[in-house]
Amino acid sequence: MKNISELETGTRQLLAHIHGKVGILTLNRPEAKNALSDDLTPALRKKIAELNDDNRVTSMIITGSGDAFCAGGDVKSMNRSKDDKGWTEEKTEAETIKDLQKKQITLTSALYNFNKPTIAVLPGAAAGAGLSIALSCDFRFASDNAFAIAGYGRIALTGDYGITWLLTKLIGPSKAKDMLFSNRKVFAEEGLNIGIFDKIYSAKDLLKESIEYAKIIGSFSPVALKAMKKNINNSSEINLVEALDQEAVDLIKASKSKDHKEGIKAFVEKRKPQFTGN
Repeated sequence: MKNISELETGTRQLLAHIHGKVGILTLNRPEAKNALSDDLTPALRKKIAELNDDNRVTSMIITGSGDAFCAGGDVKSMNRSKDDKGWTEEKTEAETIKDLQKKQITLTSALYNFNKPTIAVLPGAAAGAGLSIALSCDFRFASDNAFAIAGYGRIALTGDYGITWLLTKLIGPSKAKDMLFSNRKVFAEEGLNIGIFDKIYSAKDLLKESIEYAKIIGSFSPVALKAMKKNINNSSEINLVEALDQEAVDLIKASKSKDHKEGIKAFVEKRKPQFTGN
């Protein structure tokens, strides 16, 4: 297909493409509802880091193959690999905690701080850590068959990959507690109403519409988008005066960029600007 290039990931469990200037990562374990695995998750971490630095990509989509986004951790593999204390025999509890902390930073934190716009495209269920991955993106576009579920309570776990922080930040503490405590499914329409999902499409149109939106937002200056995203992400952690100070810094720096000059020139010449991220 024209303007699509395939990227190597090291495993068929993760597919990666560049569609125009849109990076597309597809979790590809449909037989397991795209549950995370020892092959899929490291490849996903690596490819997120690579696309973050890839100048060919101006926006990114993460989606799942088949009828699911991501079922989170593979519960069946948990049953095979853990002793009665809940951690592997090869590592101490402290080592396992430190390992998970590192894994979380290099996945959902890296995704949340990705310096380009990101969209989680949900053809179906997003559960557990899979929901955390979706919440780490800037937007969540879902099919009318999709639903979100925390999933942790059913197997006596407390949440990981930022689920409590991300969910609370997005929909507020009361609704986050409802989802986590009740373990109920939030389907597409309700998800749209409470703010988990940003757009709902038919399954047939979901990916096409998501790519079109990714192209639109990715057509603007990477210099401006990176700063705007950073400031929005940080807005709840700082006060208004601190936000004003940072906006002043970023705007003056952006005004000296080649992209700003190109934007002004294109506006005057009544044409589409060609931004380069410089």
